Amino acid sequence: MHLTNYSVNKTNTDFIRNMDASNDCFGSKWSLQGLLRYMQSYKIDTDPILRKIEDIVVKTIISVEPLLNNGYNMLINHKQCCFELLGFDILIDETYKPWLLEVNLSPSLNCDSPLDHRIKGTMLAEIFTLIGIISPIFS
Repeated sequence: MHLTNYSVNKTNTDFIRNMDASNDCFGSKWSLQGLLRYMQSYKIDTDPILRKIEDIVVKTIISVEPLLNNGYNMLINHKQCCFELLGFDILIDETYKPWLLEVNLSPSLNCDSPLDHRIKGTMLAEIFTLIGIISPIFS
């Protein structure tokens, strides 16, 4: 069994904190890229896994589209000025099948390690680029 709640896991005596952002497959929290490299080192084809995860994300968004549109139409006055960050918790079983555990609305952007800063900082820069705000640091 695996508990995905980082706030709980980080208090466990077996938790290993990663203090090196360049080593993203060490400790109790890995990057997706680190996980993929690790799996590939064991000759696991990660492309089908990623396609299935993408399929889960797309189908999940489609399944709630009417609800999201209803809230959007009721609450938003300026139609081009909002977005939402979603956090998808995906479990990969022993047959490499991904399963959706939950979707978090506005997931935590708290950073308590260099790896967190790297991953979340890059993600925020990409979000700003998507919405049309280009950072001179990353351009």
